[in-house]
Amino acid sequence: MKKILLFFVLFCASALFAQNRVIAYFPHWAQYSQFKPADVRYDFVTEIRYGYLTPSEAQLLFADESDKDNFVDLVKRAKAAKIKITVAVGGLGSEAAMLEAYGSKELVQTARKFKEEYGIDAFELDGGMISAEDLPKLLQMAAEWAGAGISVSVAVPGEESLAAAIGGADFNKIENFSLWFTDQASASDSQVKPNSNTNNNIKVLAAFAAAGVPKNKLMPILPFYGRTFYKAKGLGSSHEGAGSGNEGALPYKDILDKFKDTIAYKVSFDEPSKSEVAVSASETIVFNGIPSVKAVAEAVKANGYGGIAAFDISGDHREPIVSLLVTMGQILRPDVDYKPKKKR
Repeated sequence: MKKILLFFVLFCASALFAQNRVIAYFPHWAQYSQFKPADVRYDFVTEIRYGYLTPSEAQLLFADESDKDNFVDLVKRAKAAKIKITVAVGGLGSEAAMLEAYGSKELVQTARKFKEEYGIDAFELDGGMISAEDLPKLLQMAAEWAGAGISVSVAVPGEESLAAAIGGADFNKIENFSLWFTDQASASDSQVKPNSNTNNNIKVLAAFAAAGVPKNKLMPILPFYGRTFYKAKGLGSSHEGAGSGNEGALPYKDILDKFKDTIAYKVSFDEPSKSEVAVSASETIVFNGIPSVKAVAEAVKANGYGGIAAFDISGDHREPIVSLLVTMGQILRPDVDYKPKKKR
């Protein structure tokens, strides 16, 4: 009876953890904004995902070789903090390389060696802007890696049209299935729309769950940055191209810095999309703020989804009162102490 009770307690604990994950992406380009592995608030997350590796002729190459030392340091610090460290393979711009890698047994062996050499816990296979036609190949690739004893997850765009392409996939072999809800606004669009439409995102999550993805393995990836549009007057308005930032993209922390001038920007919350909008005389910014992130976190918790992933961790604000990481954490992991540490 004691053994049965112990098993039940452990099972419930693991199920609870599986539905309360807070994951942070650490991309290789974080180094150029002076964000280092030492800057990560490891106690606020359950997993770090480093990006990216690119498959090439049965090899796994760092997308930016100059970031290798940072990667090694990140693994070391994640291990010391006793949190999971995952490495993303593929991603946006690597779709062709991923297509060539499907079915490569040599690449599977390379992945095993990489895992052993660097001491990581798992891989994420990121399909980038994958098509519905190629999605089954990505899922098969994940199954092959899992069959070789490699812990593996999958990430695809958060598009409802892809849900129908996952039929028949064996999700017992896949740890997590993440949906990208980033870059939903673009300067190529004639009118401004939310960069991450919360209400639509929740519907898309439900569509993938209905298509067969186990809820406790399904999670959204939210952008910790916004999109800017020059001479736009708000959602639905026309614009004259990308506004301030790096090609029209601004980290969340930099967006908040802009709002210090309370006269320049009028910030509002759009209820139909549950997303934030800021309008000034020169531009409109669409972004995820505390209300929208809170709405997603509450939906994730209420529906038993696996958790939330943040892209990327370098864009968050350090102050807990306005931190998006803290906002989602307070809902999904309320037992964690998010108060700022006193300086010694």
